[in-house]
Amino acid sequence: MMTLARTRVFDHAAIMTRAPVVLALALSAALTACGEEEPKGPPTSEIYVRNESSTEANVRVKFWTKDYVRVTSGDKATVKFVNTEKANAVQVEAKSRKQWDDCWVTMNVGQTLVVFDATERIGCRAE
Repeated sequence: MMTLARTRVFDHAAIMTRAPVVLALALSAALTACGEEEPKGPPTSEIYVRNESSTEANVRVKFWTKDYVRVTSGDKATVKFVNTEKANAVQVEAKSRKQWDDCWVTMNVGQTLVVFDATERIGCRAE
């Protein structure tokens, strides 16, 4: 029994004329998005948190965010929030993890909220 091996014959002229076209298409597809800018989202602002208390604190910007940012004892964090009204001052709330006591302070955007141990509860101050 005899098997015949199939061989392919390539037309090198056809390949050489198609290669630059394929390369140009690939390059144009890759570079199409380079000149475009990503659409800007809503303006955001941020406050900084430093937890000097002996307990973990959950921090949120009142009236702006629903979710709390967890800051462990002795740690720092940044709270980012959407600020479409470009407000300069916000109310920030902190809740302790132990007893769920809370404190809040009105502070400027970009300031640091310091959570500390006060008498029988946590305290807040802006720096």
